[in-house]
Amino acid sequence: MTDKTAQELLSKTPLLAALPPGMRDDIAARSRQLSLESGEILFHQGEPAERFFLVLSGLIKLSRANPSGQEKVVNLIGPGETFAEAVMFMEAKRYPVTAQATSPTQLMSIPNEPYREALGSSPESCFRLLASLSSRLHGRLRDIDQLTLQQATPRVVNYLLSQAPPDSEARCTITLKAPKHVLASRLSVTPETLSRILHGLTEAELIRVSGRRIELLDMSRLSQQL
Repeated sequence: MTDKTAQELLSKTPLLAALPPGMRDDIAARSRQLSLESGEILFHQGEPAERFFLVLSGLIKLSRANPSGQEKVVNLIGPGETFAEAVMFMEAKRYPVTAQATSPTQLMSIPNEPYREALGSSPESCFRLLASLSSRLHGRLRDIDQLTLQQATPRVVNYLLSQAPPDSEARCTITLKAPKHVLASRLSVTPETLSRILHGLTEAELIRVSGRRIELLDMSRLSQQL
């Protein structure tokens, strides 16, 4: 990747857009583009964290393993989104999750130290970083509410509705970002439970499933399942 291309990509990233051009140039020169195959690990939980990442294309699964080795998907990161930036402010500075590509994925790998240094001279960038981290915190709180207050079917329905384009009205078609077993882990249900729920919604003529493509046939009726 040329410095110019890296600079253009980083200039469109909210966390770096407010930086002075000279600082952004320095970060771009020290960043690099990575290509991952489907299933390839970017980093493992517990590894030293020296960089954060911007997804250019594809999808990254963030997961944690419990003591018995079972995986829990905590987030799915798509194009235009960054991840692992909060780790640079942690005392341990180790990745708290494992990052794995669920499809062929292109990333920008951005070094922590020059970004930390740049924040000291760019209050606007500090505020943007805080806004991003606050948004993610609220997202995790919503996840906790759903996991503790919602049964499995409303949880799945809520996810399906959240994937609909903002201007959708009566019906629309969505494409699941990840394989169904990954999505099941993200929603804290078993793959069998997810299949059973989708089958039930299909029988109720609320959705039509074709692989990862799901047609929401009646969004108003579907929302009544929440």
